[in-house]
Amino acid sequence: MSGRELGFAVIATVATACGDVAAPRDVQCGAQPVEVLPNGSFDLSTPPWVQAPVTPAILCGMPRIMPFDGTQAGCLGGVDGTIQTLTQSIPLPAGARTLTLTGQICIATAETMRVDHDILEIDVMDGDSVVAALGKPTNQQGAANCQFTPLQLTAAATSDPVAATLRIRSTLDASMPTSFYIDGLSLKVGCTL
Repeated sequence: MSGRELGFAVIATVATACGDVAAPRDVQCGAQPVEVLPNGSFDLSTPPWVQAPVTPAILCGMPRIMPFDGTQAGCLGGVDGTIQTLTQSIPLPAGARTLTLTGQICIATAETMRVDHDILEIDVMDGDSVVAALGKPTNQQGAANCQFTPLQLTAAATSDPVAATLRIRSTLDASMPTSFYIDGLSLKVGCTL
């Protein structure tokens, strides 16, 4: 083998040895969708839900509301002209194609007009980019009295970063507030369409 051939062989060996240097993912795709949200009941201290703003608290329980599951629920909105956000980091498997969020939601509203004045956006984010826009429940799905009802939202993934963020954000207009209560969440990722 000439020196030049030996050099190419070494380069090829090094390139092959390096191969895929990405660290293995925390979750892997399988035949069935995989759960990626570890604290969907809001009751555990870890992993934490990040609240913005921190006050007033966006996690609540009795006496404000009787959670659907456990002692706490996500409690957004309720104050006119505010934006509130709950986020939690989640792992994504390589090849993520669809994301499905299920759980319970209660929308208590003072709005009387059949217009989307108060909105709850639920997205999976990679930094500032939306990986999957799961849905936007609004005051139009609400009632004066709070009753939890099943929630199911599905969206296609536009990418599959190693880690992403589930973002739940309420945006209220300047009058007639709406409160969004969510609990018992599950976020499953599928790798086939």
